[in-house]
Amino acid sequence: MKISLIILLAGGILVMSSCKDDFLNQDPQTSLSSEQLFSSLDNVQPFLNGLYFKWRSTRVNRKGFFLMLGTDESQQGEYQVRTEADQGGLDKYDGFYSSENKPIAQLWNIRWPVVVQASEALYHLRALLESADSKDTAEIKSYIGQAAFYRAAVMFELATNWGGLPVPEVKGANITLSGRKPVAEIYRMIEDDFTTAIRFLGKTAPDPRIATQWAAKALMGKMYMSAPVESGFRDFQKARVLFQDIVTNGGFSLAARFSDLWDPLKSPGKEPLYTFYFNNVWPDTNEAQWYCGSRATSSVPTNAIGGYDLLLPTEYCRNDVSMGGLWEPGDLRKEESIRYNFVNGNIFPSVYAGFGEDQLLPHIKKYEDFRINGIQSFYESGKNMYYVRYADILLSLAECMNETGDTPGAVAVVNDKIRARAWGGSLPADKKWPASMSPDEFRQNILDERMRELCFEGWRRFDLLRTGQFVPLISARNRWAKASALIAEKHTRYPIPIVEINSNPNLSPSDQNYGY
Repeated sequence: MKISLIILLAGGILVMSSCKDDFLNQDPQTSLSSEQLFSSLDNVQPFLNGLYFKWRSTRVNRKGFFLMLGTDESQQGEYQVRTEADQGGLDKYDGFYSSENKPIAQLWNIRWPVVVQASEALYHLRALLESADSKDTAEIKSYIGQAAFYRAAVMFELATNWGGLPVPEVKGANITLSGRKPVAEIYRMIEDDFTTAIRFLGKTAPDPRIATQWAAKALMGKMYMSAPVESGFRDFQKARVLFQDIVTNGGFSLAARFSDLWDPLKSPGKEPLYTFYFNNVWPDTNEAQWYCGSRATSSVPTNAIGGYDLLLPTEYCRNDVSMGGLWEPGDLRKEESIRYNFVNGNIFPSVYAGFGEDQLLPHIKKYEDFRINGIQSFYESGKNMYYVRYADILLSLAECMNETGDTPGAVAVVNDKIRARAWGGSLPADKKWPASMSPDEFRQNILDERMRELCFEGWRRFDLLRTGQFVPLISARNRWAKASALIAEKHTRYPIPIVEINSNPNLSPSDQNYGY
């Protein structure tokens, strides 16, 4: 499929009061061809900023939660499942989970512009580097690092969920999407791009939306942990080295209180490695609360906890261990992550008849934005969304330590860092994981600990896929998947959208994932 691109530099430029204005206050209104654009280095950073905004858009409104549906952590509300057949298929794993599914097509379509335009940037920037004056070399390399990071990160998302992929092939002004490449070739490309990003990105960045080498190392480590075994790229030792480097040399630390991460008026400190930045001022909102809140609290539009039940915690995710669920007594993360009480000041909930019996079951709390409470509609919520946090790095390091023969060391990392904070800084003796824990016991426990720490942040599907627990845990814990009893191994990969197969002459029906 040939892709013709005319780049509008103003695309993706938004106002964000939470970050430096000079990153955003650029207003070139001219449409340029790729050759014209890359003829001046002054144009390149605005182009790369546009890639950031395109990637960030994958976390905006309803589509930002599609990847979180259908897991053992979160599921759709009752009314949503009943009225949206395609969307409902993401939890039921029924006949609507198909190549014609519109939400699946949207997940595919919103990511490819980042991959294609990052490929275009890499093609032109590498050509520029070959003939660059020495005074421009460092600047060009920094741009190459950014473009490589964006392409690797989004290709990693695509490969995790679809397997083998077409790749952009750039020749001058022409960009063509190839036929489907094998998984091993895709992961080689991702590894190469992350290697380039680590080499050319700085340890710090002039703006928080520009990735650092630490963010690239974090995602490269995740790639090594989760690459399919058959790709030849799964390597816990390589991942461990990358995560240990971040811990030893990156200068990151956990926020003192877990609650500080979810208060938009407080700084998360040095915990985030990479963040999608939003605000509660349109057009810089993400509307997350609109989809996570309860319909029973939506009668007052400015009620910050209102919403429409798209995404709810599963019974396992919301319940205590004593009820067969996740949460242990005293874990402070529970009340910060999940809302159990629906009274907000003098506003009391009122269930809407016919809109589901789960309106007052526990809901997601992490995206409630109390800056808008009593002032703006909950549609205008806009808390930042963390992509990678230091807590995730510590949990990932511990997992790699366990997989490379150091289970006692892995247990110590989880106890001394993650669980200690979860209990306010002092972990009770009866809540400490024993140093004698077996590797298999650690594997089971770390999946629960990752849910406690990272629930609703977008990593659960990745975790289930890479550990081989996708089908067994979802079929046991997701209300809709359990009721339909249709989930199967084929569902570990999304179907390639039929529109893509029909529009790309280099793809054929035989390229479709197994079972579709």
